[in-house]
Amino acid sequence: MLNGWETGIRFVAGHFLPSIEKCSRLHGHNYAVLIEIEGEPGPDGIIIDFISVKEAAHAIVQRIDHRMILPSSGASMEVALKEGHYAVSFNGKNYLFPSGDVAVIPVDNVSAENLSRYFLAEIVRSGIFGDNVTRVAVGVAEGRGQEAWSEEMLK
Repeated sequence: MLNGWETGIRFVAGHFLPSIEKCSRLHGHNYAVLIEIEGEPGPDGIIIDFISVKEAAHAIVQRIDHRMILPSSGASMEVALKEGHYAVSFNGKNYLFPSGDVAVIPVDNVSAENLSRYFLAEIVRSGIFGDNVTRVAVGVAEGRGQEAWSEEMLK
C-alpha cells in the first residue's frame, strides 16, 4: 500500500457539498491519497514499481492541488465558465472563482467518495498496470482517519 501521508501524495483544496448544510459552506482539506494494488509478482518478484504509481498519482494531484475543486455536473448547483471566471450558484449562494484557481473534475459533487472514484479512474486510465495486476483500490482522506475508498477489479 502507498500511504499518501507518508509518501507525499497529498494535496490541499477547497470545495463544498451543497446537499449537507454544514458542508455547503466553502471550506477545504489537507487530503492524502492511499493506493492498494494486488496481483501476482512478475519474474522480478514485484507486482509493480511503486515509482510509476507515485508518478501517476502525483500527476493527478498537480492538476487539483491548491485549487477550488468544482464538479462538472450536479443537479444541486450551476457551474458556468464566464469571461475567465467560474460562476457557481446553489442554495441561494453565488460564488465567482478565477478560472486559473479552479479544477473542474467529472463528478456531480466533490465528496471524498467521488474524489476516490476520480483518482481510481485516472490512475487506471494512466496505463501503468500490467496484466499481473488484479485489483486497484484508491482512498482519499480528508484528514487522518477520515477516508473514502473505491476499487476496481482488473481481472
